Amino acid sequence: MAQTYPNKPVNVVVPFPAGGYVDSFARVVTAKLGALLGQTMPVLNRPGAGGTVGAESVVRAPPDGYTILVSGVSSLAIFEAMRSKTGEAELPKLSYISLIASTPGVMTTSTQSGVTSFQDLIAKVRKEPGRYSYGSAGPGTPSHLWSAEIVRALKLDIRHAAYKGGAPALQELANNQILWMIDTPVGSLPLARAGKVTPLAVIAPSRIKQLPDTPAIGELGVPQLADKASTLYLAAPAGTPKAILDRLNEVYAQAIKDAEFTVRIDTFDSVLPDPEMKADKVREAAEAEYLSWFKIVRDTGIKVD
Repeated sequence: MAQTYPNKPVNVVVPFPAGGYVDSFARVVTAKLGALLGQTMPVLNRPGAGGTVGAESVVRAPPDGYTILVSGVSSLAIFEAMRSKTGEAELPKLSYISLIASTPGVMTTSTQSGVTSFQDLIAKVRKEPGRYSYGSAGPGTPSHLWSAEIVRALKLDIRHAAYKGGAPALQELANNQILWMIDTPVGSLPLARAGKVTPLAVIAPSRIKQLPDTPAIGELGVPQLADKASTLYLAAPAGTPKAILDRLNEVYAQAIKDAEFTVRIDTFDSVLPDPEMKADKVREAAEAEYLSWFKIVRDTGIKVD
């Protein structure tokens, strides 16, 4: 089967709007995969319910390898945990193919705030409890959960200001209307280079090359977020033949060994996985990540409004 697959276009579902970060990333990836497979891979945007609408359309698709998903498990876990009535995690009925990439979060504050370090920030919040707000790209987004876990772990008294996307939140941050925001490097670094915001921490296992002087969150007393970079996976409906999963995994491994492709990925300030990471290990990583995010939602007590 893998020898003849694919013999027709492979639909790629992106459960977020066209033009956004995940959509842009997915189009770079699918263009390369399509070229290597010798088939077109049209992207179908099916946004809604934190990525769940698109993911569920893939779950219900025939498990034949001709409908696949590009999404992060964090968004799926967050939404499911927020609407869970039992508090028990139920893993999505998906077969994971490849870890596409991991993208760290960057915590910044306005240069007008007078804050120059993470420690300064925490001291400022504790000095005047209840006065300040942190921003996010919306309720239940990774940017919200990253900050909510910091608030919970360090027992801070600060309000949450949810925006409709990362861009408006960052604009308010630059204008010193909120105290901090955690977003992807793509959103945060241009403002830092322009001198409008100050990086305080990165949500990543270690410091990142773009900000070598900015500490990783594990250095700052919140080690549970060290492995919570924003990740994207390729997945297919449960029951998809192993030969097809392995074929797609092998082709993505081939893609990330290509210098031109890695240069394109570098524009997203993301980290590519080990090309030798096979589909079974991808599944283990994705399911562990899903359960970990589910726990953070449960521990922080965030619910659907």
